[in-house]
Amino acid sequence: MSLLSVEGLSIRAGNKALVSDLSFSVEAGGRMGLIGESGSGKSMTAMAITGLLPRDIAVSGSILLDGQQVVGASEKVMGSLRGVACAVVFQEPLTALDPLMSLGGQIAEPLRRRYRRDGLDEKGIAADVVGLMERVALPQPERLARAFPYEVSGGQRQRVAIAMALACGPKLLIADEPTTALDVTTQAEVLQLLDDLVRDLGMALLFISHDLPVVANVVDQVTVLRHGEAVEQGPVASVLRSPQRPYTQQLVDAARAFDQALGGGR
Repeated sequence: MSLLSVEGLSIRAGNKALVSDLSFSVEAGGRMGLIGESGSGKSMTAMAITGLLPRDIAVSGSILLDGQQVVGASEKVMGSLRGVACAVVFQEPLTALDPLMSLGGQIAEPLRRRYRRDGLDEKGIAADVVGLMERVALPQPERLARAFPYEVSGGQRQRVAIAMALACGPKLLIADEPTTALDVTTQAEVLQLLDDLVRDLGMALLFISHDLPVVANVVDQVTVLRHGEAVEQGPVASVLRSPQRPYTQQLVDAARAFDQALGGGR
């Protein structure tokens, strides 16, 4: 059984179709990329998987997450899955983090949930906060644990968000365009960090992006979305090397042109 199995997923806002008849799966330890331009339905799909869509958004089809049906599930059921079956790293950490809470305090929140779940003594939380900050390569973790989001860089905020996602030991990590708001150097560092964490911790990965080269470096399988529909699926190397659909070819050509432009500027 797949860790995540999406079958015939459709998402509608009133009369507007946001995602139509989408199917894909992610095996335990597997790496799937969802790629497409803005408005293609990538983030809506991630929100549906985690049960975070607004109430006025209609969802149909099937989403099995760690054997549990998500579509139509109660908040109690979804609460038991979030953090454990899956966790999300969002695009913009400045809005994902609480500006009035210290970084260490924010990492401690999901840790407390795990401690209660496992019946552990919460006296160990402070040490685990520092351990998670070290795990995501944050410098001087004791000092940064006392800092607030506005006092650190964008890359450091995103590492805090990743630490929070790791706190409950999720089986699936959903990374929703986690490098878009970062500079090129920091993007590469965060991508390498995610690659290392997924490999070392044995997690599955659902990586959402509009950037084909980024996806190619971190996933094995890819699903290309356009206007909420899957236009191409398969091993990422095959899809990028020999795209079968014009839209995918356009994405590949655009990525190559961008790379050549960067190279020509050196």
